[in-house]
Amino acid sequence: MTFLTNAVFKRYLAVGPSAQQAFKTRAKKKPSSFDKFFPQQGNARKKQWEVLNEDKESWFKRKYAHVHARERGQASDPYGKKEAHVDKLREIKNQAKLGQKKHKSKFQNSSMVQKLMNDNPILEYVYGTNSVYAALLNPARTSHSRVLYHGTIPGKIMQKVDELGITTEPADKHRLNLLTNYGVHNNIVLETKPLQPMEIAYLGDVDAASAALTVHELGFSNENIMHEIPYSTKADCKRFPLGLYLDEITDPHNIGAIIRSAYFLGADFVVMSRKNCSPLTAVASKTSSGALELLPIFYVDKPLEFFTKSQEMGGWTFITSHLADATAEKYTTGKTLGVRDLCGMCTELPIVLVVGNESQGVRTNLKMRSDFFVEIPFAGSETNVRAPEPLVDSLNVSVATALLIDNILSCK
Repeated sequence: MTFLTNAVFKRYLAVGPSAQQAFKTRAKKKPSSFDKFFPQQGNARKKQWEVLNEDKESWFKRKYAHVHARERGQASDPYGKKEAHVDKLREIKNQAKLGQKKHKSKFQNSSMVQKLMNDNPILEYVYGTNSVYAALLNPARTSHSRVLYHGTIPGKIMQKVDELGITTEPADKHRLNLLTNYGVHNNIVLETKPLQPMEIAYLGDVDAASAALTVHELGFSNENIMHEIPYSTKADCKRFPLGLYLDEITDPHNIGAIIRSAYFLGADFVVMSRKNCSPLTAVASKTSSGALELLPIFYVDKPLEFFTKSQEMGGWTFITSHLADATAEKYTTGKTLGVRDLCGMCTELPIVLVVGNESQGVRTNLKMRSDFFVEIPFAGSETNVRAPEPLVDSLNVSVATALLIDNILSCK
């Protein structure tokens, strides 16, 4: 220890005068105490509640309890500037999100089906053996581009293709799947122009002797052009024509199924509302098994006028299918027929059977202009013992239409 002290003293003597003075100054300073930063007993600053001799909790309640959080916010922003600024930032953020979504939508990958269809929007791809063959037989199809096939083309189709001079093109199944949106194409697809049904104003007179009816086409300048169309007759069961009116049926599968049943059972034509009704697509043609190409189909743009003029000018009777309810009693009273009452009606007068939307049925304004109403009775409630109420209380529109057509054209 003495050795260390001597060594320090010798180093002290070796340094200069300025360093010696600094060393002496540093040696004079007293060591710092941690306790000096804490107030000593009796010198601490008293809190406000201590000055007033009041409890801390009661003092805070008395001073700040009346200040509501919302009032504090209003007091801090009396002119609403902060709120307006926050709203502006929120609007900018929302606009940025919308802009981002719009930008992304421009670069979304469209499906191959859309790309193929968008190459030429005036073309339609009819698929299926019966549908393609019926489309080749239909004179209303004004132009056919080509027939795409995989494997071999059926003989009857190949014969018609040769007669019309249509180009054939082999293709793999994947391409046919894309063209038909994975429909059951039977390895054959016809590229053709879509059907353009005639738009008519009303149904005219019926000549039962020559088995012909007249339809009045609506021209460009609103003139009526009359066309005579033959209809089929059956001995003792059908002297007058039977037509269908489809009101706002939106499912193309239902459209195709109705047309298939109508053609098979003996209906003579189909009239469709142009608005809110499924178009005559390739899906409808496939579902109809080609009957869509063989049965006369017309469009109507003004259904109410079509009903009224057909009744007045041509003596047509409109029978509407419906479900009985309290709201419809005021215009169905005395006009309701049973299903068996329809039998043999085509031996007495021309009839148009009206069927409506899958969920809402026929529109009320068309019901009010109908001559008769018919409902298929429900007979399955007692057989279902598991459900407290019937779960299936109606038929598909295509099935119901087939039952009604069959009863109208039946003699028994």
